[in-house]
Amino acid sequence: MSASKISLIAGTEYRHLQNNKIKSEACLILADNRLGYPATVKIWQPKLLPAVGEDKELTTKYGKIWDCPERSKPIYNHNGFYFGVMVCSELQNTKERANFQGAVDALMVLSWNQDLETFSALIESAALDVHAYTILVNNRKYGDSRVRSPAKESFERDLARVRGGDNDFVVAVTLDIDKLRAFQSREKRWPENTDPFKPVPEGFKMLDARRKLPK
Repeated sequence: MSASKISLIAGTEYRHLQNNKIKSEACLILADNRLGYPATVKIWQPKLLPAVGEDKELTTKYGKIWDCPERSKPIYNHNGFYFGVMVCSELQNTKERANFQGAVDALMVLSWNQDLETFSALIESAALDVHAYTILVNNRKYGDSRVRSPAKESFERDLARVRGGDNDFVVAVTLDIDKLRAFQSREKRWPENTDPFKPVPEGFKMLDARRKLPK
């Protein structure tokens, strides 16, 4: 993968720690050639809090204590592409979501969730309130993995959406980062008939490093 300059972001199994503590993490393996040859950087990002049902089961059935780091979600800059990662139920935390607003080109959500209706609403909302490409990757057993855009036209909002099937497969999607940044860089939120995206939310503040000449 590193030779092909392919990066990987994936969920992992629980990590068991001392004193009956347990944690869940996302693993980011990012292609990197800053040393002059193909390499990768591995990053472990912990899930800050368990889902309520997850917390109950881990405590009552297995006597486990969640290892809960006190930190906010990082924003990654990978070769000029700004993105954030959330794990499953973290998507419901609107305060954490708000921290990504204006700072990321894409928000990636790793999930193992059968409540498709709730997560569908959350993904659609996040694409608009974070105003970024929002990517949900769910277990194939439940499906509804998708890439959502804050596009103006409803038929352009799902860049990809898959559910079901017996075989694993790969779906390729191109994210037009320059177009999104140019739109968000406009001085006013005033809509135009030719806009490619919905207006940015009230109070939207864009990270300076993401700014482009507006079109």
